[in-house]
Amino acid sequence: MKPRNLELTSGSLPPSGLGPDGKLKIETEEERRQRLESARRRLREIAEIPNDPGDPPDEEWMRGIDAMRPHRPVFKGSY
Repeated sequence: MKPRNLELTSGSLPPSGLGPDGKLKIETEEERRQRLESARRRLREIAEIPNDPGDPPDEEWMRGIDAMRPHRPVFKGSY
Protein backbone atom coordinates (compact mmCIF):
# COMPACT_ATOMS: atom_id res chain seq x y z
CA MET A 1 0.00 0.00 0.00
CA LYS A 2 1.41 3.37 -1.00
CA PRO A 3 1.38 5.99 1.78
CA ARG A 4 -0.58 9.15 1.13
CA ASN A 5 1.00 12.56 1.34
CA LEU A 6 -1.07 14.85 3.49
CA GLU A 7 -0.87 18.55 2.90
CA LEU A 8 -0.75 20.09 6.32
CA THR A 9 -1.01 23.77 6.93
CA SER A 10 0.58 25.10 10.03
CA GLY A 11 -1.21 27.81 11.87
CA SER A 12 0.08 29.82 14.72
CA LEU A 13 -0.04 28.19 18.11
CA PRO A 14 -2.48 29.61 20.61
CA PRO A 15 -1.01 31.63 23.44
CA SER A 16 0.03 29.74 26.54
CA GLY A 17 -2.52 29.42 29.30
CA LEU A 18 0.21 29.91 31.88
CA GLY A 19 1.44 33.20 33.23
CA PRO A 20 5.08 34.11 33.91
CA ASP A 21 4.76 32.59 37.38
CA GLY A 22 3.73 29.21 35.88
CA LYS A 23 0.18 29.42 37.20
CA LEU A 24 -2.97 29.42 35.10
CA LYS A 25 -3.94 32.83 33.82
CA ILE A 26 -7.34 34.17 34.71
CA GLU A 27 -9.20 34.54 31.44
CA THR A 28 -11.72 37.16 30.58
CA GLU A 29 -15.02 35.91 29.18
CA GLU A 30 -13.94 37.07 25.70
CA GLU A 31 -10.59 35.20 25.90
CA ARG A 32 -12.38 32.05 27.03
CA ARG A 33 -14.90 32.35 24.18
CA GLN A 34 -12.08 32.77 21.63
CA ARG A 35 -10.16 29.78 23.01
CA LEU A 36 -13.22 27.53 22.90
CA GLU A 37 -14.15 28.76 19.43
CA SER A 38 -10.63 27.96 18.19
CA ALA A 39 -10.78 24.46 19.68
CA ARG A 40 -14.18 23.80 18.11
CA ARG A 41 -12.91 25.05 14.74
CA ARG A 42 -9.94 22.63 14.91
CA LEU A 43 -12.23 19.74 15.84
CA ARG A 44 -14.50 20.54 12.87
CA GLU A 45 -11.44 20.52 10.58
CA ILE A 46 -10.42 17.11 11.92
CA ALA A 47 -13.95 15.76 11.46
CA GLU A 48 -13.90 16.84 7.80
CA ILE A 49 -10.83 14.75 6.96
CA PRO A 50 -12.27 12.13 4.60
CA ASN A 51 -11.78 8.42 5.14
CA ASP A 52 -9.97 6.89 2.20
CA PRO A 53 -11.66 3.79 0.73
CA GLY A 54 -8.26 2.06 0.91
CA ASP A 55 -7.88 2.66 4.64
CA PRO A 56 -7.75 -0.54 6.69
CA PRO A 57 -10.64 -1.33 9.00
CA ASP A 58 -10.26 0.00 12.54
CA GLU A 59 -9.83 -3.51 13.94
CA GLU A 60 -6.82 -4.10 11.70
CA TRP A 61 -4.83 -1.05 12.74
CA MET A 62 -5.79 -1.54 16.40
CA ARG A 63 -4.43 -5.11 16.29
CA GLY A 64 -1.29 -3.83 14.55
CA ILE A 65 -0.60 -1.26 17.27
CA ASP A 66 -1.21 -3.85 20.00
CA ALA A 67 1.12 -6.29 18.21
CA MET A 68 3.89 -3.69 18.35
CA ARG A 69 3.28 -3.19 22.10
CA PRO A 70 2.57 -6.67 23.51
CA HIS A 71 3.81 -5.60 26.94
CA ARG A 72 1.25 -2.78 27.08
CA PRO A 73 -1.63 -3.11 24.59
CA VAL A 74 -3.68 0.00 23.99
CA PHE A 75 -6.78 -1.39 22.26
CA LYS A 76 -7.11 -4.85 23.82
CA GLY A 77 -10.80 -5.72 24.02
CA SER A 78 -11.81 -3.00 21.54
CA TYR A 79 -11.64 -5.21 18.44
